[in-house]
Amino acid sequence: MVSGDPALRAGIRFGALAFLAGALLGPVREMALAPRLGGLAAAWIEAIGLAGLLALAARLALPAQATLRGRAMSAAAALVLVLAAEAVLGAVFEATGLAAIRAPREPVEQVPGMLLLLWLVALPFLRGRG
Repeated sequence: MVSGDPALRAGIRFGALAFLAGALLGPVREMALAPRLGGLAAAWIEAIGLAGLLALAARLALPAQATLRGRAMSAAAALVLVLAAEAVLGAVFEATGLAAIRAPREPVEQVPGMLLLLWLVALPFLRGRG
């Protein structure tokens, strides 16, 4: 368990939920959507679903009322956790040979993922508004 600032703990919970959502939808994109629709269409479809799941994760993990500092800390913790987990997963895929059997991704197919990272960082600031 993480001790310390509640905003840090909330950000770690949010990041973990975000990574798990991506871990659920990623294989669907790779194995079901991309072979039928192409990589770019599959990436956008996954992004739409993941954007909704990230919003749900924010509602579950982040406090509705937080200071600007707390929101920034939660956003940073979630982003660092997601990027670190992605790096570890990529290294595991490389080490096991799974990366070699995956279709190469064009740079344009990475745009939805970059936008989702921005959404991940924005959500702590949007939580509790509206």
